[in-house]
Amino acid sequence: TPGSCVPAVPGFEDTGATIDASDIHEAMKLDEVAGLGEMMNDPGVLSCAEGPLEEIEETLRAGKTVTGHYTMGDTDRGLEAYIASGVSCCHESVTREDALAKLRFGQYAQLREGSAWHNLEELAHAVTDNEIDTRFVNLVTDDTHPETLVSEGHLDRILRKAVSFGIDPITAIQMVTINVAQCFGLAGDLGSVTPGKCADIVVLDDLKDFHARLVFIDGDLVAEDGRALFAPEPFAWPEEFLHTMHITDEISAETFRIPAVKKDGTAIADGAALVRVIASSAGSTLTKEEHLTVPVRDGALLADPAQDILKAFVFDRHHAGGRHACAFAKGFGIHGALAQTVAHDAHNLLVVGDSDEDMAIAARTLIASGGGEVAVQDGKILGKVDLPLFGIMSTSPVEDVAHDVAGIERAWKKMGCTMPSPFMTMGLLSLACIPELRLTDRGLVDCCRYCFVPLLVEDEG
Repeated sequence: TPGSCVPAVPGFEDTGATIDASDIHEAMKLDEVAGLGEMMNDPGVLSCAEGPLEEIEETLRAGKTVTGHYTMGDTDRGLEAYIASGVSCCHESVTREDALAKLRFGQYAQLREGSAWHNLEELAHAVTDNEIDTRFVNLVTDDTHPETLVSEGHLDRILRKAVSFGIDPITAIQMVTINVAQCFGLAGDLGSVTPGKCADIVVLDDLKDFHARLVFIDGDLVAEDGRALFAPEPFAWPEEFLHTMHITDEISAETFRIPAVKKDGTAIADGAALVRVIASSAGSTLTKEEHLTVPVRDGALLADPAQDILKAFVFDRHHAGGRHACAFAKGFGIHGALAQTVAHDAHNLLVVGDSDEDMAIAARTLIASGGGEVAVQDGKILGKVDLPLFGIMSTSPVEDVAHDVAGIERAWKKMGCTMPSPFMTMGLLSLACIPELRLTDRGLVDCCRYCFVPLLVEDEG
C-alpha cells in the first residue's frame, strides 16, 4: 500500500518528498498494490480537506481498500464521519471499546501487537467477552523490528499470543487469512485452501505453537522448518539512495543549547522555567503533554535527569536548510544520548539526551553513516544500527540487522531505559498526527488542536 500521508500533516514538517492524489492514481494501476496506506490525516478527512479525500477517491475508484489510522478520541460522530469517507479498516485501537466501536460501524478492527505496542491482550477482550461476529476482525503487527522477527516470528507470534489470550485457534487463523483477504477484496484468490484459489499454504505442527513446518507459494515449496529454500537475487541500489543525510551545518554541543528567552526577547533569570514536556510511556503510541519545571543556568534551559526530562531535537535532513526545533521529552530514563533517522513519518534526524556533548556525537555519527540508530554515553558509542538506504533501511541480511538491533537494545538498558523496544516509541516523538504533543523540525505541535505551541508555557496566548 502506498503512503497516504507524506507529509503526515501538511504544513507541520519538512519531508523528502510528497505523495498526492496523482501519485495514488498511478499506484492503483499496479496489480501489486492492494490499497491505500493508513490514512493518518484524521483532521484533514474530518474537515473535508481536498488532499486526503482525493487520495481516498482515487483508491475507491480503482476498487481497492483504504486502510485507516484513527487516533482521535471521538468514537461516535467523528469515527462515523471518518468511516463514511471510505476508510474500511483501522489498526489504531488501544482499548476493547475502541475496537467494538469500529466493528459496530462496519469497519474492520485490526487488533495490533508489535515490538513496542502491546495492545493485543486488552483488545482480545473485544472478542472473548462479547458474542460478536469475528469476520470483521484482523490480527496485525505494526512496527515489528528485525530482532523480533528473527527471535519470535511474525504472524505466527501474533497467533500464539491471540490463543494465549483466549481467542479460539480456528478463529485466530481466520483473522490472519480469510478475513484479511476479504478486507482487501482478494478472497477470490487468497485466504482459504479451496479449489481455484492460489496454492499459498502454510502447514503447521499444531494450533498452539503455530510452528510453520512447510510453506508453499503458488504450489511451490519455498520454506521448511524456518529455513528458506530459495535465495533472493542481489539488487544494486542507485548510489543516491544511499546518501540522504543532507545536513550541512556543523553539529556541536553548542547546537543543543536551548536559550532561556521568552518570545518577546526577555531573558529568563537563572533558576527554573515551566515548559511543555512530551511524556511517552511503554507500549503506547500516545503521548501526554505535561507542564514541568526545568533548570535555568547561564541563560539556557537544561535537561533534568532527576525528573527524567531529556532534551529533544529534530533536524530536517532532506533539504540542507539547517531547519531544526527543540523540546523536552520524558519516559525514556536514559543518561547520555540517542539519535535515529527512523522518525515517523518524515524520518528526519531525531536526537534526545541529557548531555549536549553526547547528543552532538550521536548526531554526527548518523550524518556520517547515512542514517540509522545510535546510543552514546560518556562520549562512547554503546550500540549502533546502520540504515544507509534512505536512512531507514538496511542493505544487510536480516540476521545481521537483528544482531545490531539486539545490541542497541542492550545499550538502552545500560543507559537506564526499561521500555520494550524503546527506539520504536522514540520514533513516534515526531509523528504529528497522534495525540497529544509531538516535535517536528518546524516546532512543537499540539496534536489535539493541530497548531504549533511554544516551549515555554508562559509564552502561550
